[in-house]
Amino acid sequence: MRRIAAFVSNNQRFIPLAATAVLALVAYGVGAAFYPAMRDFQVFLNIFRNNAHLLISGIGMTFVILTGGIDLSVSGVMALTTVSAAALLRAGWDAWAVIPLVLLMGMTLGALMGYVITYMKVQPFIATLAGLWFARGMCYFISDDAIPINDRTFRILGQTRILIPGLADPVAKTGNWVSIMMVVASVVLVLGMYLAHYRRFGRTVYAIGGYEGRNEQSARLMGLPVNTTKVLVYTMNGFCSALAGIALGVFVLSGHGSYAYAAELDVIASVVMGGTALSGGQGYVFGTLFGVLIFGVTQTLIQFNGTLSSWWTRIVIGVLTLLFIGVQSLLAARKSRRRETEAVEAVPLPAAVRRRRVLLYGAGVVLVVAVAAVIVSMLPATPTSVASTRTATPKASACELRPFRQELAGEMANSGAVVVYERNGGPRCIDEVYAIYADGRIVGDDGERKIEKQVTPADVEILLAGIRDLGWFTDEMYNTWHTPCGQCYGYYLTVTDQDRVKTVRGVDGGTDAPSDYWQVMSLVKAIVPRFETAQ
Repeated sequence: MRRIAAFVSNNQRFIPLAATAVLALVAYGVGAAFYPAMRDFQVFLNIFRNNAHLLISGIGMTFVILTGGIDLSVSGVMALTTVSAAALLRAGWDAWAVIPLVLLMGMTLGALMGYVITYMKVQPFIATLAGLWFARGMCYFISDDAIPINDRTFRILGQTRILIPGLADPVAKTGNWVSIMMVVASVVLVLGMYLAHYRRFGRTVYAIGGYEGRNEQSARLMGLPVNTTKVLVYTMNGFCSALAGIALGVFVLSGHGSYAYAAELDVIASVVMGGTALSGGQGYVFGTLFGVLIFGVTQTLIQFNGTLSSWWTRIVIGVLTLLFIGVQSLLAARKSRRRETEAVEAVPLPAAVRRRRVLLYGAGVVLVVAVAAVIVSMLPATPTSVASTRTATPKASACELRPFRQELAGEMANSGAVVVYERNGGPRCIDEVYAIYADGRIVGDDGERKIEKQVTPADVEILLAGIRDLGWFTDEMYNTWHTPCGQCYGYYLTVTDQDRVKTVRGVDGGTDAPSDYWQVMSLVKAIVPRFETAQ
């Protein structure tokens, strides 16, 4: 026991990082026990795919916080990057000219804020808050509305799937895969770790932020380039923010000033949960990866639950951030007391100090229990096995995804339907099939009832023209599939136009399907009738 205590005491700097890694893996393991779909390795990979921009921005923020600073402008720079890139692409610029330009823009904004903070002695909070407002304002100066991105290069960056050897079938093009931006985020992570731990730049960053951010003067006395390093840190963070904006842009294939709203708080929370002390001088770039994992796992659990608002993500992340800051403060205070006792002869702690310590530890335990209670309340009452998921009724589980009724859909298509549309799943486990005929007749079937609607043949022709214009019969419209969340729907759509027939299926609640697929769905949903129980 003494050896364990001595080991923990000598490696206290690794405690936040270890706690983050354990918490992230345990949370995902618990989720996998309750939600069988989370056992799919692709779901785990999708956590990083959906948060690649958060990881990229978090790496830059880690360096800023290590110096004892803060940067609130990251979300504004991300949004400005998406809008600027989308506007330039719409104007006919080449993508490979746009990408370096917006990266240079982010670096310039970061360098300006770093200069103001370093040489004009403005507090980082104020300087970067001004940068946030400026970037957000510039977004709406460029465009009030969202700007779609139709550039081929951005589509390739956002939609290319890199199959993992040994976990995918390259012939059938199925199996586990990663996106290009996941690879980019991994490269940035490796470069960040190399800079932080193996270059003089990283050692200077730690020296500036040492002793809770109060070691800047000592770093100057050692002859370290403090001013240059601080400006470079904010410049690098501007680069990472712009790169994160590109990742976000290729993810959603559009740009708007409201994108990445309050993302600076998500980035800071991920860095803090990754074990980096807000006071500076302590932390690891690698820990930010686990901080992002905790954020993504929380989102995934809430999505799979299907009954909780997305705001629960903010609540849980806020509580966890507070918990990690509290642990860091306790460790810092303990380290400070140990340095003092090493300089003078140890004396017994006063009774008031002992009581205060007990109170702090007790508060920490209560907070941990509260977080655990919140997480447990988000989960189903009992774990659900794969077998039980297949046999459960809709009332007994969150939802049983029923097989698509392709026999009925085939009969409708053979009877002359030009569009056959089916959706199932969702919070009420619906299973609806609709057939749209060229004469304007629309028939719906939910397995128990039937519904009909009559429109004009011109309305049907307009629908087909809209579907054609969105590239339904091109290679850009492809099948995608993953296990839906508790409130998501699965879709199956067959379109017949002259001698061409094509069927594409997909699932909402994600971004793996082609963006135009959902525009086609919106056209179809606007014309079909609704059952009263449908959502």
